[in-house]
Parts: sequence; structure tokens; C-alpha cells
Amino acid sequence: MAQKIKVWDGAIRFFHWAMVLLVAGLWFSGSEGYIALHQLLAYSLASLLIARLVWGVYGSQTARFSQFAATPKAALLYLRHPKPVVGHNPASSYMIFTLLSLLLLQIISGLATFDNSYMSDGPLVAVLPASWVDLASTVHKFNIDVILILITIHVFFAVWHSWRHDNVIKTMLTGSATIHNAVQPTLRPVWRFFVMLAVLLSLLYYWQGRVLMALL
Repeated sequence: MAQKIKVWDGAIRFFHWAMVLLVAGLWFSGSEGYIALHQLLAYSLASLLIARLVWGVYGSQTARFSQFAATPKAALLYLRHPKPVVGHNPASSYMIFTLLSLLLLQIISGLATFDNSYMSDGPLVAVLPASWVDLASTVHKFNIDVILILITIHVFFAVWHSWRHDNVIKTMLTGSATIHNAVQPTLRPVWRFFVMLAVLLSLLYYWQGRVLMALL
């Protein structure tokens, strides 16, 4: 019997769509040379990613990494016989983990990226060896292209899956889905996520944000 259940809490939905906007803003600001804005957006994304990692351990049931981590066999079986699931499906879990890892790498490498300007260099440039800074700068420039390619693939398959099987895009917007024989997952109060996010934003902006705001 099909029943409508709440799949995604507000924290996960906010994270998903805020990340889309932040990555787009980071790509644009980096391409156009708006370095101060680029770094401000980067600290916002860093706060969001850290909050998501914590929520992936202590948050709602469908947000936890342990709930949607899957073996390669499970992912292949799902691709052969797709069906609605509560949360991330076994195949998409690999894309989720890959994108989270690459976004973290992008943030970390950006902290040590040299930009030919003392005021807009990453905050770790002054304390790291030149060889590390060169490596971080190279990784930062290359990694964004990999991220954009993977995001394009992710969007394509999300649209395709929503058209052919169940509407995962609508579920990520509304948080709810109608699934056969589904059990309502346990969802945690989302205010904990947003308090954590606010604290992280405050700390990072206190560290670097005031200087960057003056450069805008």
C-alpha cells in the first residue's frame, strides 16, 4: 500500500539547494575575478559542509551516511531495477559521497591558493611552503572543473530518474514522497542544524569575513 511520508527534513533540503546556489556563485565569482566575494561564499560553503557532515552522523535518519552507504553490488542492482526508496538510493549515494569529498577538497585547497595578491590569497598561503601552495593552487583550479562535470551528470540523472521513475526533484523540494510499504523515518528537530550552521558561519566570518567585507 502506498503512503505519503516525510523523507527529507528541512536541514537536508536547505543544504541541497543552498549548495547549488553557493557553487554557482563560487564558479561565477572565481571566473570573473571577484576574489573577496569568492572567499566569502567559500566560507559560507565551508560552514554548510561541516554542518552537513555533523548532521550526517547525528541528524535525521535519512540524513545519516550510515543509512545510505551501499556496496557496489547494491548500486548495480538498483540501476538494473530502479524503484522508489526512502532517502538516497544506493546508486546516488556514490555521487553524494564523491561530491561532498571534492567540495571539501576545494575548500581546503582554496585556503592555500595563491592569487597574485596579498590581500586575496588564501589565509594559509603565508604559513605553508611554496611547494604546498603551488600544489593547492593547481588542485583548486583543476578540481572545480571535475565538480562542475559531476554536478552536470548528477542533474541529468536526477531529471531522467524523476521522469522515468519517481520524482526525486519534487521530493527534495517538498520533503515528502508517496512510497509503497514505506515506514516513516525518524526526523530530528532541524533547529539544531541551523544553530550549528549559524555558529560555524559566525566563527569563520569572525576569522576572515570582516577583512573580506572591507574589500568588496
